[in-house]
Amino acid sequence: MASTALALLLPATMAICAIAFLVISRFNQPAAFAWGMGLGLCASGFAMPMIPMPVHANALISDFLFVAGFFFYAEAFLKHFSLPLYRRERIAFGAIYLIMNAYVVLKVESLHLELLLNDIANSCLLGFALVRAMNHARTRADRAVVMTGSIVVIDTLIRVLVFVYLTNSTDNLADFSLTTYAQAMQISTMLIGLLYVLSIAAALADRVFRQLRDAAERDPLTGLHNRRGFDRTLGDLGQSGKIAGAIVTCDIDHFKQVNDQFGHATGDRVIQALAFALRQGMPLNAITARFGGEEFVAFLPGASLAEAGILAQALRARFAAQNWRHIGVDRQITASFGVAAVAEDENSAEAATRRADRALYDAKAAGRNKVVWDGGNYEPGGAVVDIQRMFKDDARRAGDGT
Repeated sequence: MASTALALLLPATMAICAIAFLVISRFNQPAAFAWGMGLGLCASGFAMPMIPMPVHANALISDFLFVAGFFFYAEAFLKHFSLPLYRRERIAFGAIYLIMNAYVVLKVESLHLELLLNDIANSCLLGFALVRAMNHARTRADRAVVMTGSIVVIDTLIRVLVFVYLTNSTDNLADFSLTTYAQAMQISTMLIGLLYVLSIAAALADRVFRQLRDAAERDPLTGLHNRRGFDRTLGDLGQSGKIAGAIVTCDIDHFKQVNDQFGHATGDRVIQALAFALRQGMPLNAITARFGGEEFVAFLPGASLAEAGILAQALRARFAAQNWRHIGVDRQITASFGVAAVAEDENSAEAATRRADRALYDAKAAGRNKVVWDGGNYEPGGAVVDIQRMFKDDARRAGDGT
């Protein structure tokens, strides 16, 4: 009676968790859908021994449900970490397994070989996704879900190897429910499965929280940080050590005239164009934000005043040379820039941002469509080399996936 209750409790609990994750998936969480499907299929697999049907049919259906469940577990990890899904390869692997499994169940009729084949296939499916995800788990919650997924794989392999090679259990398919393997599977799945589900819930909750925070710290028109996001990102950067770098501020010249003459929709497209130019013209590690209206600011970690000045000059020239006829604007639109570097005795970028703002006002006062930097002139030669190095480092980081 106790074992029957445990056998019923396990699939029922997994089914409830599956439904919960399927509901969560409606809130823009595709990984939650895959985890919910995986839990639901495995719950059905655990319930199969209690359904009266021919032994061979029961074995084939339950094995299919388990491998399908682990297929979705793998899908969930790949989706959660925004990795390639390798869906065709995984489907091909599953199809080969099912053919081999059908031969073992229908021809060989070996319980040991069936369980060994099934658990190795499941471990390969999930293990592949975990190996791909390990280097992408940045947060504690993500590392925890990868760790518990790894425990699931280890438990699956150890359990079947012990049963097949270290016990004298029956090899009869009909006796599966009476084996130590079935009992160990129920107990370990209840214990490890609870940890697994909790870690999934924590990872999803952390992801939702980060998405909400990102939405609150992003400018909806340009996709750049807003002032709040810029300040928090720089604050996080300051916690890891002394801030070194340069600030670039910019502002679209006579933007009110653009809005008044061509309309706010056109003005929005001009703002988006400058935001795009900033993203394209800055190194990958630059922190770029729209502070409001037509005002933008960027922090370039590790950049000198000269490097930031040359980047700003290139951005100014590129923006001034744009042709706006495709949005109905028949005149030139320009932007002014101010540049300042964080001093060695400063622990934050606040003072540098104020100096860059003053330089921007000076650029406006000097006739607009100019770059003014804090501290005077600089020699551009060495700075060009340094800028090339910055972008080479960015390309290297992008290639390494870091």
